[in-house]
Amino acid sequence: MQGNKLQEDLDHFFNPRSVSVVGASSSPGKLGTLLLQNIIEQGFQGTLFPVNPSLSEAFGLRCYPSISSLPVVPDLSVILIPAEKIASSVQEHAKKGIKNIIVISAGFKEIGPTGKSREDELQSLVKEYGLRLVGPNCLGIFDNVSRLDTFFLPRDLIHRPMIGGISLASQSGSFVGHIMDLSEFEHLGIARVITYGNKVDVDEVDALNYFAEDSRTRVVGLYIEDVKKGREFLAASERCANKKPVIVLKTGKHQEIEHAVTSHTGAIAGSYTAYNSAFRKAGLIEVDSETAFVDACKAVSSLPIPKGKRVLILGHAGGIGLTMADLCLSCGLEIPELSDDLSDLLKEKTLYFASLKNPIDLTASGTDQHAQSVLDEIFVKRRGLYDMCIYLALWGLPQSSDEIGEILKDARQKSGKPILVGTLEGEKCLEKREVFESLGIPVFLSLERTAKVAKVLSSLGEEKHKTWKS
Repeated sequence: MQGNKLQEDLDHFFNPRSVSVVGASSSPGKLGTLLLQNIIEQGFQGTLFPVNPSLSEAFGLRCYPSISSLPVVPDLSVILIPAEKIASSVQEHAKKGIKNIIVISAGFKEIGPTGKSREDELQSLVKEYGLRLVGPNCLGIFDNVSRLDTFFLPRDLIHRPMIGGISLASQSGSFVGHIMDLSEFEHLGIARVITYGNKVDVDEVDALNYFAEDSRTRVVGLYIEDVKKGREFLAASERCANKKPVIVLKTGKHQEIEHAVTSHTGAIAGSYTAYNSAFRKAGLIEVDSETAFVDACKAVSSLPIPKGKRVLILGHAGGIGLTMADLCLSCGLEIPELSDDLSDLLKEKTLYFASLKNPIDLTASGTDQHAQSVLDEIFVKRRGLYDMCIYLALWGLPQSSDEIGEILKDARQKSGKPILVGTLEGEKCLEKREVFESLGIPVFLSLERTAKVAKVLSSLGEEKHKTWKS
C-alpha cells in the first residue's frame, strides 16, 4: 500500500470525526458501558453514535438500533458484541460504507478451531470489501491528540497518561494498559496507542509505517509476540528507525512458553534468535522488561542522544557511586577517570577531602554549588571528556536543596549532552522527583534502571541515527 493511502486509512483510526459504538450500553459494569464512558470522559470532540437495539439513549446520547439506521457514515466504528455476531455486523458496516472498524471482542483463533473459523471469515470480509480492521481481541485506540479512548479499562483503575511524544503499538491490550498506568506514574507523555490483538488486518507493519510519518510521534514503543510478515516488518522497522527511535520489547523468547503465547492471541512465537537479529539489523533498541520499556521511552523522548558511552557519575555518597559505576560497567559503558591535574583543580573549587576521580563523591558536606563547579569544569568546559552524566540524587543529606534541578538543567543546555538522575524508591525520593522532572530532567527510581537507560542512550548513539527529526 502506498504511503499516503496508508496514512489516510489509519488516520481514521487515530483522528476520526465521528465514531459509532456497536454494543454500547449504559448498564453499570458492562464493557460496552465502560467503552462508551471512556470515549466521553477522554473528551472526544467528534460525533458519537451508540448502537444498541435495546436502548433508546445512553449517557444523554441517542442510541440507534443498527448500523444501517445511522444518519451518516461514521469515520470509525467500534464493535463490542459476541464473537459469533461479528461477521454479520461487519457485512452490515461494509454495506453502509464504513471502511474503518475496530473489533474489540475476543473469541477468535485464540480459543481454538471454532474461533479460527470465525477469524478466517472475518479476514475474508476485510479483503472482499476493502476494509481496514483493527483486532479482533484487542483494546483498539487511545489517542491523546484527538482525545479518543476505545479502551474498556476503568479510568479509576488504569490511569491515562499525559500527552507527549511517544506512540505505542502492541499486540497485547493488557500490556499496554499496564504501560499506560505506569507511564502516568512515571510522568511519561503519550501521543497515540494502538493495540491490534489477533491482527486480522492492521498490524505492527502498518503502525510502524504510520508512526514514521506522524509529526506528533517522536519515539515509538513496540510490543511484539509474533510477526507474520517478516520482510515487510524489517522494511518498516528500518524506515521508522531511520527517522526516530524505536524501542521494542519481545515476549515469548523461550520455547517453553510458546504454548502460552499461542493461547493469548493465537500467535506463533517463532525463533527469538531471528527476531533479535532483525531488531539489530533494523536499528531497533531492544529492552527486556516493561519497566525498562517505559524507562527507555522516557529517556529517549526527553534527552539528547550521546555520541559515545563515557559516563561521568556525580554524587554525594561513595558507596552509591561505586555501585552505580559497577552497574554501568556491566552494561558495557565506560567510566573514565579524571586526570590528577583536573582532580586537583576540582579540589580547589569543591572540598579537599572529596573523591574526585569518577565516580565523583562530593561527600555529605558537598553543596549543590560544588556539584555545579564540577559540571562546569569537566562536563561543560571540557566537552570531549564525557558523553553523558549520571547525577545521584539522595535526599538525606544536609546540604541538599531544590536548586540542584536548575543546576542540572543549565549544564545540560550548555553541554548539549544528556544528564540522567538516578535515585531510590524511598518516599522522599518520590516526593523530590518534581525538582528535576518539572524541568524536563528524567528521574529513574533505582541505580540499575539508571544504568540500563544510559546503555540505551549509548546504543542509540552507536547506531548513529543523526537524521531524526526533533
